[in-house]
Amino acid sequence: MTTTPTKTYAPIDFKKAKRGEIVGNWDELFDTGTIYVSADLVDLAKHYFPNAEIRPSHEFSGGVAILSPGEARALLRGKPMLITINSYFGYIAYKVGYKFIGEDIGMIIAYKEDGNDRLIFTGNGKAGIGAALKYAMDIKEGKKKVNPSFVTKKTDFEGVIVKEIGDNDWDGIPDEDEYWIVKDFAFDEPFIFNWRIVKGENVTVSGGFIRSVNGSTVYIRALSFDVKVNIETPKGETLTYVIENINPKIMELPEGAEAGDTWVKFTTNEEHFEIRAKDLENYTFLVFGDHRPGSGTKQPQVFFKIKDMMNNDEGVFFIDTGDLVFSGKVEEWGELMKIWDFNRPVFIAVGNHEYQGQGKNVYKKLFGPTDYSFALGNYYFIFMNNVERGYSLSSSQWSWLEGELQKANETGKMPIIIMHAPPVDPRPGESHAMKSTDGEKLMELMRKYNAFGFFGHIHMYWYGEKDGVEFVVAGGGGAPIYAKPDEGGFYHYVRVNVTSGIIIEPVKVE
Repeated sequence: MTTTPTKTYAPIDFKKAKRGEIVGNWDELFDTGTIYVSADLVDLAKHYFPNAEIRPSHEFSGGVAILSPGEARALLRGKPMLITINSYFGYIAYKVGYKFIGEDIGMIIAYKEDGNDRLIFTGNGKAGIGAALKYAMDIKEGKKKVNPSFVTKKTDFEGVIVKEIGDNDWDGIPDEDEYWIVKDFAFDEPFIFNWRIVKGENVTVSGGFIRSVNGSTVYIRALSFDVKVNIETPKGETLTYVIENINPKIMELPEGAEAGDTWVKFTTNEEHFEIRAKDLENYTFLVFGDHRPGSGTKQPQVFFKIKDMMNNDEGVFFIDTGDLVFSGKVEEWGELMKIWDFNRPVFIAVGNHEYQGQGKNVYKKLFGPTDYSFALGNYYFIFMNNVERGYSLSSSQWSWLEGELQKANETGKMPIIIMHAPPVDPRPGESHAMKSTDGEKLMELMRKYNAFGFFGHIHMYWYGEKDGVEFVVAGGGGAPIYAKPDEGGFYHYVRVNVTSGIIIEPVKVE
């Protein structure tokens, strides 16, 4: 009788292995006959390793483990990749100076401890851990190859961070009516803003982005007052939609919709629908910006006062001209979001302070894409990111901007441009603005299309005309002031009335 010899696994030489070779050949290097598993992840182990012996995680000293973020956190302290925790976001994946929020983040980590080779699948939550396992199985089946540039490697350690999009029930296992995308990445996370497969239907959104899906409920953050949904692959499913960052008081809502201050919720099986604003000719909106602290995580006290005053003021929506937190760190975002309780929708022009490092990913998770537009009444609002590449716009951004200005012109609406950095610094002899060539180009377009502007970046209030272009600098939301009080150096927000033309009224806040 011939028997198949049991495979033996030699100790891994991490130092000789090239970057990505260990994770990329994990199934050849680690024995999957026994899997050590946290109690709440046994279903994942049985799904991805159906033939393995499942052992409790507390017995793990070497081999393969599927660990909850709490148990992985205890084992990975001091490693180049680990799990940390935040009072607002919960468990957070850490990788060489970057932190990644959200339960869709997974980690595959191989390292040597006390002479034992260990392979751990973990993440911020069950969906992320499932993503790590799915990614590993795709490697095993030859469907994926590890990108070495995305691998963290140091001495006896190698790891990869991954993200899934599409696990609508957050259970870590792909279902027939889900469409998963699992990607490894270095620092910039993959995002899909405008479509998602839900119950087998391709839900495509315009005028906002899909922030999350939970079962058959689609959460959409509005970036306009005209949100459209189209089902590309209709199957007759009934889905629930929660549209956030909206003002129900000025909207035409579906019959039976629930509504709060800044959200609406309704259920439908329609293949195409939209919710849009009523006809508005006269309205007021409020503008503020640069409310980040001078350092650290705590928002300035004056920002709390500004926020409360705006919540008690009139206005159908708010504009934030950027610089929400000091340096984009997760901890700063967590402190801001704990008190982010505006009672009207807030539309943001991203600032340089938050849109750096890990802050880019957090911004996109919370607020979505940075270039967008909407029309309301006789005005066409255009928001753009001008804080990268030395405060300039890319060629594709210039093309998009001129196209948006032409749309405004063709529909008879006045364009209003909102960016963080102004095209020019209105202070004599100062240059805290866009790159000069880009600033001149923007001014040229604003003159051509008769556009008005709202900007921040300069911590002061200014309203006037430069070279035939009217604009406002509203940078007094709480950051350290850049000018004397009689020159606009005071904390404020701006009340804007569009009853007949644009009427600007600064509101000083002591």
